[in-house]
Amino acid sequence: MKNDKTDIVENKSPGSLISGALAVDSELAESVFEILHGDCMIESAKISVRVLNRTVYLEGAVNSENERNMAYHDAINIFGVRSVVNYLTFPYPYIRVNKG
Repeated sequence: MKNDKTDIVENKSPGSLISGALAVDSELAESVFEILHGDCMIESAKISVRVLNRTVYLEGAVNSENERNMAYHDAINIFGVRSVVNYLTFPYPYIRVNKG
């Protein structure tokens, strides 16, 4: 007699596994987006979120390095996220050196 759980795993086609992975990625992208937009310490209007194989890609611009780091930590702490690639940029004030 076969275990019911084994039957479920054995009957999955490769196509259904791919669509399942896409559903997980879609749910994770929505979760990350909601967390970032709910964090009052992050100006999230210019942030876009992509997820591929449970890896989150943060792209866009924030106001500071601190915001960039907070966005990373918000995303990595969501259950199911495997890793975060942080492509967020921020303005960097250049230091002017007087040559005298």
